[in-house]
Amino acid sequence: MPLLPEQISQLAQSLLDAEQRRAPINKLSDQYPEIGELDAYRIAHKKFELRGQRKTGYKLGYTSEAMRRQMNISSPNYGLLTEDQWVPASEIEYDSLIHPLIEPEIAVFLGRDLPSQNNCTLEAIYAAEPKFMPALEVCDTRYLNYQFKAVDNIADNSSAARYVLGSPVEINDNANLKDRAVELWIDGEKVDAGIGSNALGDPLLAVLWLVNRLAEQNESLKAGEVVLTGGLTKGYLVKPGQQITNKIKGVSEVTVQFV
Repeated sequence: MPLLPEQISQLAQSLLDAEQRRAPINKLSDQYPEIGELDAYRIAHKKFELRGQRKTGYKLGYTSEAMRRQMNISSPNYGLLTEDQWVPASEIEYDSLIHPLIEPEIAVFLGRDLPSQNNCTLEAIYAAEPKFMPALEVCDTRYLNYQFKAVDNIADNSSAARYVLGSPVEINDNANLKDRAVELWIDGEKVDAGIGSNALGDPLLAVLWLVNRLAEQNESLKAGEVVLTGGLTKGYLVKPGQQITNKIKGVSEVTVQFV
């Protein structure tokens, strides 16, 4: 049985309170074992309403096998990005988060609105004048640790917390995002590497997955909204003072310092 509206609001508020107070809570599924995926997205969208922040795009979770294996989650999901999560500078206050975990990604945004449509194609994505850039996503679960069920993660807006973007690059027939190699550096040491195809075979296919998922709700991707297409390596817990860099080989890089 779906959760009642008052239950949805109460659970969304508890997650928002945990985020704002930096005081993690028990998994929602411990209290409500019957929570399904639809309920979880309802909670996440209610939390978005309670935040009162402008939406700036979407983050995809678990598009790579490495992340699904690390977190024991079987399929992708998505969350909403908001203006207060974007880091326009190169520093993040470590104490503004609970237990930040960082992932190197390829971000994509469109130059034109994409109408809501079922069975969208890659041709339609290309026609919307996409660009890509290196990105660092900072996840931060509002639960006691990174052990949760898929519905808990969806309700928690797929652990969205902060994101940092590099310079945009035009996408054309030669972009080959699936073959783009990324490197994750921490304090000047290369700790991991991935490739664009780790995101559902191609970051643009990850965008396509999102567009078709949104169409089920009569929603669509708008010009300028960023899509974080998913971690291309496993996630790494951050320590205070660390400097993190995502390098897309042969293109550009983006760096953030935790202070």
